[in-house]
Formats: sequence, structure tokens, C-alpha cells
Amino acid sequence: MGRFNRRKLLRKGAIATIGLGSACFNYVMDGLSGFPSYHATSALATSSVEHQVQPGNLVANGDFKQGSIGSVPEGWSVVARNSALKPLFKLVSGQGGGQELMAEGNGREQCYGYIRCPVRLLGGKTYRMRVKFRFSGFEDVNRHLVHGVFTKRFNDGIFQYRKEGDMVVGEGCFLGPPEDQEGEARLYFRYSARGRVWWEQVSLEECKPIPPRPVKIAVSWGKGDLKHWDRWLDAAGAARADIALMPELFNGINDPMKAESEDGPSWRLMASKARQWKMHVSGTTYVRRGDLVFNSAPLFDREGKVIGVYDKNMVYEPELDLGASPGEGFPVFQTDVGRIGIIICYDSWFPETVQLLALKGAELILFPSAGYYTELMHARSADNGVFIAASSLNCPAGVWDSGGNQAGDERPDPTCYAPSAIIDFQRDETRRLFIVTIDISKAPSPNWWGGPMRSAPGGRRCRETCLRPLEGNIEMEAKRWYEV
Repeated sequence: MGRFNRRKLLRKGAIATIGLGSACFNYVMDGLSGFPSYHATSALATSSVEHQVQPGNLVANGDFKQGSIGSVPEGWSVVARNSALKPLFKLVSGQGGGQELMAEGNGREQCYGYIRCPVRLLGGKTYRMRVKFRFSGFEDVNRHLVHGVFTKRFNDGIFQYRKEGDMVVGEGCFLGPPEDQEGEARLYFRYSARGRVWWEQVSLEECKPIPPRPVKIAVSWGKGDLKHWDRWLDAAGAARADIALMPELFNGINDPMKAESEDGPSWRLMASKARQWKMHVSGTTYVRRGDLVFNSAPLFDREGKVIGVYDKNMVYEPELDLGASPGEGFPVFQTDVGRIGIIICYDSWFPETVQLLALKGAELILFPSAGYYTELMHARSADNGVFIAASSLNCPAGVWDSGGNQAGDERPDPTCYAPSAIIDFQRDETRRLFIVTIDISKAPSPNWWGGPMRSAPGGRRCRETCLRPLEGNIEMEAKRWYEV
């Protein structure tokens, strides 16, 4: 089992704090070409609206009441290093009778710039940023707008939005920097020639600390009959696992034509052990539904009830030859430990599978397999900002956090800057039981330049900075079967 010893030393019981700066981060951030002067930001803090901060709101003039129609709000300033691409920011009359901040494109598709307001972050505090706005002239809020808080050594902000009537509300909670820092709240407008956005309110408030969400996951390696997995599930339950994941086709039935039904002995075992130990249980078996057979992974809840089932989409061709059929769709299941997606074995060779689950909100990917390329999991997790837990018949078990750190990995990688969200791990070689505890409330980005706003995992929205979306070109090329 020496292949566990890879990539990064994660000491038992240790967990890094998100937002912790380092000399490396400071050097990189200070060296960014065109990075705004924070001496100028500090000077802005003495503006005439400093005393007019809303109660609890660290963003001065966050409701845009101060300032004349047609001008920039008092206490705010516009940044666009290339003046030819500068968006127009100005105050306008709002729908409700007050004032709103409007941004619009300047006719150039490459239009890019932001408006900023100074803020001061206190060390070790937790903050909630919130924006409320409406827009027109574009479709994807994440591509054209960015809302964040930036200092020299820290950045974070909003990654999730929801609709409220004709308005959009975005919110993000995050742990601030470890020490007091001067910075600014930024509202970016980018890559829209004619689009418009009207902000009604922007706020940044101190809030309660984000509670940890520890999740204990049991994974395994190797083959066994149902008696073996009965004992293994008991061991996982006795270790107080929240999730117990068995490998692909753990029941040893490799012929689709010998598939069990959903009330067969394999599913009954998973249900009974989930109920007995009050833990989630998953693994895959061939299952017959009517005249079709699927490689199916049910997810049982702590009461032994099926939360949902994922049927393997990317079916390995030998399985197809033996009579199995591909499933359809990549569901995400809401559980009491978080949002869970599942991929199975050959699915892992297609990067779109995990990306799709991440875009649909999955936080943790369960990955039962017969075998897989373990080094891919660093990329799959880091690319998409998700945790991955793998059990396998023929390869090592493993757990990776959202930054690509692997539990028990002892090979240092000087290019990986992500703090770890892995709290603890123990391996029982006799039982082939690997228990890993993660804190799913911490989802560090792999390219940690002070925070998630400076990284680009594909499954985390708002991070694309290309002029045109890649998805359309990928879809077109994927359908083209001929050489050009």
C-alpha cells in the first residue's frame, strides 16, 4: 500500500486555516502587475462618507444614497488600467425611488473594470458579503460580474446567487485574514459590450464564525464476498463513520446477466448496516430493472432508506459487450453531511463528469471503482473545488480535499499552496479500512493566492476570465467526428 505516500504531508490532527498568508503569497500578490495601490485605498478611507457607514455595514455608502445622479457614489472610485476598456459606472434613480449604482459596457466586448470602496478587516473575524442587483443584456452573472473583498494578502467574496423576483441576491460568508488588514470591496463589470447592471445595495458585515462540518469517511481497497463486507461495514460503523463507501461491484458479481434486483442481498446488506450504525452507505452492483441492467450505486441514509441512485454513465466497453447499459444524468444528493455526487470507475477518465457535479453543487464526490489512475484525483478535486473519496477493488483507497491534498500523502509538492481541510486519518491494514475525517466547511482553492478569488477551478463558478465561454466550442468539437 505504499502508493498512499504521495504529494503532501498531512499530519494527523492538523488542519490549516483558510486565509492564512505566507511569505510566498505576499511575494506573489505584491508582484502582480497593475495591482492597485493600497496606500491610495487607505487615503480613500478618510473620505467624507466614512462616518456614514450603515449600521453593521463596513462598506461606506453601500446603499448609494450619497452622491449626485450621473456621478460615482461618494467614497467609491473606478479602476480600469486600460482606459479604452473602462465600463461606465454612475448613480441613477432607482426603481424604488432611491438611488442605484449602474454599470454598463462601453461598446467593446473586452470591456473590463471595477469600482471599489475601502474596508478594514479585523484579524480572525468572519464576514458576510451581500449584493442585491438586477441586470440586462447578458445571461451569465458569474461571467460578467465579480463581487469580492481584496487586500494585499487576502481575497474572498460571493460565489452563489439566487433570484428574488426581478432581482438577484448574492451572498458569501468567509473567514477573514488572520491579522487586521486594509482593503477594498470591489464590484467588477467585464466582457459585455452593451450589458447593464443596477446595484441596489452592497454590504459587508461581521457575522458569526462558520461552524465546522466534520465528516468521517470510511473507504476500502481489495475484494471480498458479502461476509467480508458485512464485517467491514461493522468496523466502519464502530469507528463512527458518517459515510462508508465500498468499491465497484463489491458483491463479486461481474456478469451483468447475473444482476441482482434492488431488493437483493447486496442492497439489503447496505440498507441494514446503514440503519444499524446510523451512517450513509454506498457501493455498486449490477442491478436489473425490467430488461435492462445498470451498474448502480445507491446512497443509503442513516435510517437505511435510499436517498437516490446513480447509474454509471460512462460504461466501460467490456461491460457493454456483456449486456450492461449506460445510465443517464449525474444527480446530486442532499444529505445531512452535505451535497454528494457519485462517479463510478470509467467515469473518472472524463473530466466533465466531476465538473458537472461540481457545477450542480456537489461538495463531496463518492468514487467506487474496480481500478483507477490515482494521480488523476489530485486534478479532479482541485480542478473542481470538491472533496473526493475513492474505494477500489484493485487500487488504493484515498480521500482528497478541494485543494488536491490527499490524506496520508507524504510527498511534498512545492507547487501546491492550498491549506488542508483534512483533519485526521487512520488506516487499518488488517480490515482494509481507511478512515479519514474532513472539514467540509473549508473548501480551499488549489491556487491559494490569499483566497479563492485568485484561483480558477473549473467547477467553481465566476473564475473564468476568457473572453468567450469554452463550453460552446467543446460541445461543437465533441460532436465533430471527421478531420478538418
